[in-house]
Amino acid sequence: MFAEFEKKTHEAVENGQVLTLEDFNKIYYQLNKDYFGEAVISDKEIELEWARIPHFYNNFYVYKYATGFSSAVKLAKNILEGDKEALEKYINFLKDGANNYPLEQLKVAGADISKKETINEAMEVFRGLVDQLEELTK
Repeated sequence: MFAEFEKKTHEAVENGQVLTLEDFNKIYYQLNKDYFGEAVISDKEIELEWARIPHFYNNFYVYKYATGFSSAVKLAKNILEGDKEALEKYINFLKDGANNYPLEQLKVAGADISKKETINEAMEVFRGLVDQLEELTK
């Protein structure tokens, strides 16, 4: 939901729209209703929640969660599936610090997030976790 809020607001600005407080409130309120449906009461005060979320004050911060999860899944999967070089690549990734750009660091470590396959593998893991959660709640 946060990512979609960022996407919608940035797209509006990129298309030349000037966003007011009311615009931000309207977008956020509608997303709350869309994401939570009838299960949660979306009172009028929730429309202001976006203003207290520090993530929104750094462009596309919330996307870092998705890229971090996708990268971690790929790196762990490489190690757990017995790729003999994967652990060494991961250790070198940690040693790199800030010497290279993050995308290059991840690619060298074995998690090229510019490839759909890497993201799809992470989504399969996520799907499996959701399935497990649904089984537990039955």
